[in-house]
Amino acid sequence: MFVIWRHHKDHPVLFPITIGFTILSFGFGHWIGRIPETKRLLNLSDSDIGLCFFGMALGAFVGAQMASSICEKWKPSLVISLSCWLLSLGILLIPFANHQWTLTGILFFMGAANSWLNVSINAAASQMEIKLKTPILATCHGMYSLGGFLGIISSGVFATAQVPLTIHLPVIGIFMAIYVAFAYRYFAVLQPLQKREARKKFNLPEPWLIKLMVIGLIVMVCEGAVTDWSTLYLRDEMKVSVMLSTLGYAGFSISMASGRFLGDYIRKYCQPIILVRYGILIGAVGLLVAANLPFTLGIISGFSLTGVGFSLIIPLLFVLSAIKNPDNPTKGISGITTSGVIGFLMGPAIIGMIGELFSLSVAFNGLGILALFAAYIAWRKD
Repeated sequence: MFVIWRHHKDHPVLFPITIGFTILSFGFGHWIGRIPETKRLLNLSDSDIGLCFFGMALGAFVGAQMASSICEKWKPSLVISLSCWLLSLGILLIPFANHQWTLTGILFFMGAANSWLNVSINAAASQMEIKLKTPILATCHGMYSLGGFLGIISSGVFATAQVPLTIHLPVIGIFMAIYVAFAYRYFAVLQPLQKREARKKFNLPEPWLIKLMVIGLIVMVCEGAVTDWSTLYLRDEMKVSVMLSTLGYAGFSISMASGRFLGDYIRKYCQPIILVRYGILIGAVGLLVAANLPFTLGIISGFSLTGVGFSLIIPLLFVLSAIKNPDNPTKGISGITTSGVIGFLMGPAIIGMIGELFSLSVAFNGLGILALFAAYIAWRKD
């Protein structure tokens, strides 16, 4: 954050970009905090709400396929602003869903808007990083995690105060829309993305890239599961209060933020592959702790440990792909991003089905074992 502060006078767009990352997760944090209530109001089972999450992930996948073309055709300021406004509208509409499929449709819509905003705001941050000749992406991703933490905590306050969903989420949606209205003029300095060359015939990824893609897929399945299911796990299975149920995701988010804020500093002393190996291992242990300890503080600690472990994995996979293929780093980044979206797509529905058949504790144990498998892959030589 010190880098952003040092350069913000010469580049006023830096603060709107970093706050844009925060806003992206802030709205989702408020929605996540009210998932248990939404589930009860619509009388949904674990598998039903899992299918709703699947709708959001499917929207994110479809949106990701369109994002690059949209960012090439439209000005970055327009893409960032419109996608954030659409996301705000989705959050505003959630309380008015009166059926499972209505909610699924709204979440699909939000998932697509999230992908457009995610790609455009990351492209803007990368553009500024090149201009400044200093890394800022880890800080931006840290702000994203910080936004999730602030969102889930304040959502818990709203829920504890028994503020109706029909007031709470529309207020957050309107707040996000107002922010973008003020920030729009700063984004005007951003340059459009360069158009890509025509796509070549599909070729199977090289073994090193397949390895990174599998790791990315598994990590995103686990991250998505904690995001979507940690609150429900604490609220429905552990029977804790509304405010306490938000602390699992809050601990995960603040741990992710802390790891990412320290990421550029840590990388000076450790090789990326070493950080990936031990990071996945720490994340796996955190999931197993959260799934097996029978008291609330232990579960929250487990999710927080998961955040510490997974905080740098995806950015480091991008770094490793660039090291392996320095002439065309976008090839590896694109592959890892796609596999991550697929993982995010698969995770919510699978967790919901396992939770319905067995329990969410069993589901989180399965994720811990899956993360251990990812650590095994990371330790294998190419």
